[in-house]
Amino acid sequence: AALGLSLSLQAHAHAAISPALGVQGTPARNDVQRPSTAKPCGNINIAQTIDSSTAVKAATNGSFAATITNFNAGTDGSTQVTAKVDATGTGKSFVNAEVLQNGVKSPTSTGSTQLVIQMPAGTTCSGGATGDKCLVTFTTAGGFGNCVVVQQATAAGNNANAGAAAAGNA
Repeated sequence: AALGLSLSLQAHAHAAISPALGVQGTPARNDVQRPSTAKPCGNINIAQTIDSSTAVKAATNGSFAATITNFNAGTDGSTQVTAKVDATGTGKSFVNAEVLQNGVKSPTSTGSTQLVIQMPAGTTCSGGATGDKCLVTFTTAGGFGNCVVVQQATAAGNNANAGAAAAGNA
C-alpha cells in the first residue's frame, strides 16, 4: 500500500517554478520535484544542469521574479513558497531568502502567478562556468517544488547604474 501511495504522489506532482533547473521550456506536471535537505533540487543533477538551464536575471538590488504554475487546486497545488539561495551554485550551502510576492496556500483553481524573491544582502553568486550564478530552491506549502538558476547582474551594469545615480545627485 505504501508503494502504491508513493507512486501515486510522484505521478500527480502539483506545482513547478520556472524556469526550472534541468527543464527546457515550460515545466510540465512530471517536472515537479520534492525538494529535501538531502536533495534540495529533487532528483535533478545540479552539476550537470546549472549551465544548460535557463537562468533568471537578478536585478542589481538582488531581487528576481519567477513564475509558479500549479497543476492542482488546494494545498497540493499550493503556489505559496519558501525560498533558499545557494550562492555557490552547488546545492550545498543554502540560506533563507525573502519572498516579497508570494502565491496562495490553497488556490481554488489551476494557473500561473508571479513570485518575487529578494536574495539576502551581500549575496555574491559564484556558481556555474561563468562564476555568476546562484541556485534557488523553492518548496511549496504542499511540499513540492524545484530549483531555479539565478544569474547576477554584471559588474559593468552595477557601475553604470552607480554612475547614473551619482550624476543624478550632482
